[in-house]
Amino acid sequence: MKLVTYCKSCKKDIIVKSNAATRPELQMEKGDEFNVNCQNCGSMEKKHVNDVKAEPNKALLLVGLGIGIIATVMLWKIYGAISTISATIPILFWYQQMNQTKAFNLYMIRRK
Repeated sequence: MKLVTYCKSCKKDIIVKSNAATRPELQMEKGDEFNVNCQNCGSMEKKHVNDVKAEPNKALLLVGLGIGIIATVMLWKIYGAISTISATIPILFWYQQMNQTKAFNLYMIRRK
């Protein structure tokens, strides 16, 4: 999952560098409001924690797809058709990303 916010100047997404899995964790890490620097236009903006949204990390989904394909090919030689169960690995990666993203986006912090 990656955290992004919106630049008001150039209308592009700004990636927020954080490992927070939930909005309260992001609030504890960065505070209620924090400054972000847009990489496109260079403007500094003050953003509230609720202005940040989560998006699924496509790179992690591709890693899951690669692991699933490799596991299926390797196990096909040993176990045959039963190895197609390992094709569910990308689905599990996708499901985990969607749940984590949904959980982050649903919870909002009360503004003061």
